[in-house]
This record gives sequence, structure tokens and C-alpha cells, in this order.
Amino acid sequence: MSHTNKGTRADSATILRKGQLAAKKSVITLAAIGIVEITVAVFTGSITLTADGFDSIADAMISFIVWFGIMFAKKSRSNTFQFGYRKIEVLAAFIAAIIIIILGIFIVIHAIDALDKPKTFQYPEIVIITLIGAGSVSLHRAFVIRKIAIESDLVSLKLDAKNSIKDGTASFVGVASVVAATYFGFTFMDAIGGIIIAGYIFIVAYTAIKESALVLVDAVDNPLLSDSIKLTIEKKFNIKTNEVFLRPIGNDFNAEIHIMLPKETRLDETSRIVNEVSRVIQDDFALARVVIVPLPDNVKS
Repeated sequence: MSHTNKGTRADSATILRKGQLAAKKSVITLAAIGIVEITVAVFTGSITLTADGFDSIADAMISFIVWFGIMFAKKSRSNTFQFGYRKIEVLAAFIAAIIIIILGIFIVIHAIDALDKPKTFQYPEIVIITLIGAGSVSLHRAFVIRKIAIESDLVSLKLDAKNSIKDGTASFVGVASVVAATYFGFTFMDAIGGIIIAGYIFIVAYTAIKESALVLVDAVDNPLLSDSIKLTIEKKFNIKTNEVFLRPIGNDFNAEIHIMLPKETRLDETSRIVNEVSRVIQDDFALARVVIVPLPDNVKS
């Protein structure tokens, strides 16, 4: 998870709204592509086209989960969810990755069965045109989503973008498989195309599970952030910092910072320093929430 300064990050509500709209459009686009591919596959009998069609339908389901997760992420915190709902979009990415793995296993089983009994399919030109069209639309949509995902740093939207890129790339791999099966006599390549598409699926799923799991268990994949916070407090306030604890919540961080103050510091002065340090650190590092804990300078936390 990367950290972005506030000066380069758009308003959080606007980002979530754009992310939700992108995911919604992705649902409609990928579902339409999948329905067309499966319909054509029924008439042609192509294993590759069938696999790519189911892949697109599953990707549409994943985009729906992403949309649902971002919708929850927009909600304000409650008594039950006191840190807000931002991790729900990360959980959505994790669930989506599990669905992708199940889909990949289904495609592999279907393709292996076809390898044992290789057979030709009808209307290869229509299959090729369908795959090229599906791949082109998917890739265009993927790069639109990828741009928004980079701006927002939303884990689930990044998965959606990677998944759409995978979907488009897989379609062109399917084209190569169909061409080899049709024009070079390698009939088994239709099934091989399905297995290659499943391989793409497993790679994307592994990456998504790894990234989302780290966030869900509060792992901080930004070792320099704590040091940068300490350095900022020391330079701007001439105050020593004992510990900085970071907790990822979706694409943001909560921070608990232990600062060291002289024992003779008055209560009103302590309050002023705590509020000022909190404001500066939250603004400079675009943190979701900052808690400053003042400690006597001879006490370790």
C-alpha cells in the first residue's frame, strides 16, 4: 500500500464516488461481454471462448463485489464500526479473489476433460472476431479503471483493474489458441487456451489475496512512513518521538504517536502541543485519524 500526500490526493468522498461509478460501469461492460461470448460459444463449441465468457461473467461478479465494498466504505463510522467501514472494500477484494480461484479451477477441469477428447469447433472466424472484440473492450475499460485506481489507492479497485487487464489479455491469448487449432491443425490448442486463461486467473488471485490479507491483519507495507512522521515532529516542533503505531484502514492509515514532553509542561501547554502536532501530521501525511499520546521525557512507552 502506498502513501500519498494530501496535496496530491483528491477529496476522499469524490474518490470513492468515482471508484464506485467505475466499478458499476465495469459490472455492466463485463457482464455484456460474457453473455455475448457464452452465446457464441454455444453455437461454435469453442472451449477457449467458453472459458473466456465465464471469465468475463465472473469478473462482472467481482466488479459487483468491489462496487458493494466501496459503497460501504463511503459510510460514516458507527458505534459498532468505530473506525469506519473502509476495510470492507479490502474484504471485498479478498472475497473476489476467492471467487476468481474457484472459477480458475472450474476452467482447468473443463479444459483437461477437453484435452482427453479433443474436437474441432464451428465458425472459427466468428470465434476469433468475438474474442478480439471482447479483448479490445475489456482492455479499454481496464485502463480507465486503472487510472482511477491509482488516484484512489483503493485495494479492491486495483484488483478490478488488474482483473480487467487480465480479462482483455486472456481474450487475445484465446485468439492465438483458436488460430493454432483452426489453421495449423492443433485441435488441442483450444483446450490449452482455456488452461492458459486459468493461469492468468490464478496469478491475479494470488496478488489480490496477498495485498488484501496484509491490510486485513494490519500489516504496514510502508516502513519509511513512521520515520518520516518522527522526523517531521522533530524538525517542526523540536519534540522527541518515542513510538509511532500505524494501522491501515482501506487506503488510509490511523496513527497513534507517543511524544516526549518535559515533566514540568503545564496541562494547557500540553493540550496545545498535542492539538497542533495532531493537526500538522494529519494534514502533512493525509492520515485518516491521529492520536497523540504525551509522555514525560524520562518515561518509555
